[in-house]
Amino acid sequence: MPRVAVFAGVLILMLTLFRVLRAIWLPELPNFSPIAALAFCGGLFLPGWIAWALPIGALVASDIVLSVMLGFSPLSGGQLIVWASIAGIVGIGRGLALCRDFSLPRFFGVLIGCAVAFYVVTNTGAWLMNPAYPRGIDGLWMSLTTGLPGYPPSWIFFRNSLVSDLLFGSLLLAVRVLVQVGELRQAREA
Repeated sequence: MPRVAVFAGVLILMLTLFRVLRAIWLPELPNFSPIAALAFCGGLFLPGWIAWALPIGALVASDIVLSVMLGFSPLSGGQLIVWASIAGIVGIGRGLALCRDFSLPRFFGVLIGCAVAFYVVTNTGAWLMNPAYPRGIDGLWMSLTTGLPGYPPSWIFFRNSLVSDLLFGSLLLAVRVLVQVGELRQAREA
């Protein structure tokens, strides 16, 4: 396995641990966890079946740990929508990995698109499955903006998720570039 894949895999596991620790130590930052970045970069930077297994497995495992720690059901219809969204984002990363025309604008454009898609799909799923949301377009709008009473507005979840995806996606990309530069130097010296 290429060194860049090993470094990316280790970083994905570390960021997954960050996701769990952040929920414990920084609950005032709801959803500051790089879910889309982990899935997208895993699909983009990891080879073959590992591109699917590592990010999806790490996120499912962290969801189970979080459900036990925070007292919610580890398996629900909403959770299945989240996992399906993650699989879709890994697929987008795999598709971009096949593209020979990689660029920073494309990387960040697709990463932002994945974050937006994750937000819209999961909040729409919450609206469909949670009877506390009114039926109709008003309930959908509520799920995408204010959320349910007693919780932070859902746009705050999106903002925190987008910022963390951009931050940690940049970190994953930087590690990839640094490892590749190191490998090129070693190849020249050999």
